[in-house]
Amino acid sequence: MKRFFAVLLVCSGLYACKPGIPKEIIQPDKMEKVLFDIHVVDGYISTMSPGADSTKKIASAFYKGIYKKFQIDSALYNQSMDYYYQHPDILKKIYDNVTTQLNKTKEKQLKALQKITDTVKPAKSGTKSAKDSVGQVQEMQPVKMPVDVPQSASTPKK
Repeated sequence: MKRFFAVLLVCSGLYACKPGIPKEIIQPDKMEKVLFDIHVVDGYISTMSPGADSTKKIASAFYKGIYKKFQIDSALYNQSMDYYYQHPDILKKIYDNVTTQLNKTKEKQLKALQKITDTVKPAKSGTKSAKDSVGQVQEMQPVKMPVDVPQSASTPKK
């Protein structure tokens, strides 16, 4: 019986000492979500005019919003990235998941865009619906006033 407890104690001690990701580092599942949001923001920022001061301010605001959303700060993010750079096997798994998630989001957005473009049909030239709005206004009938208004008040003088 003493041997059983000794073996159990040793096994639990080894299990407890198993190297893992330190508590002061953003855990991989949360880091995936953070990186996903950061890469979405990076994609948006890349569409803006380069070098503009407003671009830097907007990017900063977005990053602060991400940090607030995940209850982290830039120091913890950088510390975590440094840790994951030193452990490329973990970082690769994280980025594989982030890439998959980004591709799914891209496909979803493309399908939505395709659905919109499929429902919009170009007007055929020469049809009545394609006429200029000015032409349509000229074809409209005059509005009849519900109240008797003196002729001088309802029509402009020539």
